[in-house]
Amino acid sequence: MFKKIALALCVVTVTAGVMFNATAKSKPTLVSNMQAYLVKTNAQGKEYRQPAKQTEPGQVLEYSLTYTNETKKTLSGLVVSGPIPANTKYIGRSAKTAVPSDFLVSIDGGASFEREPVRRQQKMADGQMKTVIIPAEKYTNVRWKVKQPIAALGRQLYTYRVAVK
Repeated sequence: MFKKIALALCVVTVTAGVMFNATAKSKPTLVSNMQAYLVKTNAQGKEYRQPAKQTEPGQVLEYSLTYTNETKKTLSGLVVSGPIPANTKYIGRSAKTAVPSDFLVSIDGGASFEREPVRRQQKMADGQMKTVIIPAEKYTNVRWKVKQPIAALGRQLYTYRVAVK
């Protein structure tokens, strides 16, 4: 039986320092696009991607977030966030970008973010406190705090993977 996963996801772009033109007649200064791809392997063992329309448990999706600066000025202060949809789990350390940035994850629905792997103190059966690593499948959101401005008329790409439960 196939599970339909909502692939038209919201990408939250926080723009501390990125200015947007508010007039209705002008072009936006920053355009974002999020695509979902099904990751498959061909007969030779080489990975390839195809647009995802429907998924089933065990399949891997790659989310591709593209940000395009449509102005002739550099834009800085970009923070890129992506959700880990219901019925999926984040594949640890799968986030990629060529852009200098700090990669962060959330385990609380995006209320707070921290570096991967997430660690917590947990009380053991013997009463001792121990530091444990929260598994990547518990992550609920991902985020990049971008250190490099988007060049005039430039583009930046961010990707991450999830497995369908």
